[in-house]
Amino acid sequence: MSKIAELFTNFNKVKFDDILHKYYIGKQQLTSMTTLIGKYHEEFDELYWSDIKAKTFNLPQWQVIDAWCYINKKATLKGSLVHNYAEFLFNNKIFPYPKDLVIKELGYDPIFEEYLIQIAHVNKLYEDYKDILIPIKTELVVCDEEYLIGGMIDLLVYNKLEKEYQLWDYKTNKEFTTDTPSGKKDRYLEGSLCTLKDTHIEVYSIQLGGYKKIIEKNTQIKIGKCYLVWLPLDGDSYELFETIDRTYYVDKMFEEWKEKLIRN
Repeated sequence: MSKIAELFTNFNKVKFDDILHKYYIGKQQLTSMTTLIGKYHEEFDELYWSDIKAKTFNLPQWQVIDAWCYINKKATLKGSLVHNYAEFLFNNKIFPYPKDLVIKELGYDPIFEEYLIQIAHVNKLYEDYKDILIPIKTELVVCDEEYLIGGMIDLLVYNKLEKEYQLWDYKTNKEFTTDTPSGKKDRYLEGSLCTLKDTHIEVYSIQLGGYKKIIEKNTQIKIGKCYLVWLPLDGDSYELFETIDRTYYVDKMFEEWKEKLIRN
């Protein structure tokens, strides 16, 4: 069996519920990579901070919480549509913008202008790399039965110049931190990741490192470099970041999760 055939065969068992955003093997629900990494973040106290904001702006607390929920829903929907556009583009298909869906979900369409900015970055990325990257699979759903972890990779490619398989991931965040912003106190991840700063580059390096571990553990494919493609709203182009090798921390995180599964 070829490496690519093995890739698809070994991950056929996992199913992703797009509505619930959950991963399953049969009836067994898996923990998503994002959820697992989230356990190493300081928990956000919504009631405490919404009360602070409400008092600051002289608003009812429920309005602050509702506003945060709306902002998160808007960002999630926009990110999903940009990812869908990129997936279609790398598969030589046209993605129709679902305006009716956006209005149904949000009451009106507050995301179209931002969407246009970010898909313009995707278009430029495609033009820059279409002759270099061979798409193997977009939106690749992966899993590991031993650790009961699932996840989705935006783009698995073969880089013809670097002669290796790579993972590429799009990020639609408003900002992308590689260090603590000037004037702010350093924040760190928790537990066994406590020596790593709580920045986007560190968190996403752990995320893609986890996907790399799952692929290499369950197939014969070896992954080389991993890249993060940030699609800013206020820039002329995308920004490309190579992830940091955090294999030690990824292995530690996986083993801690396995120990917790055994205890439970």
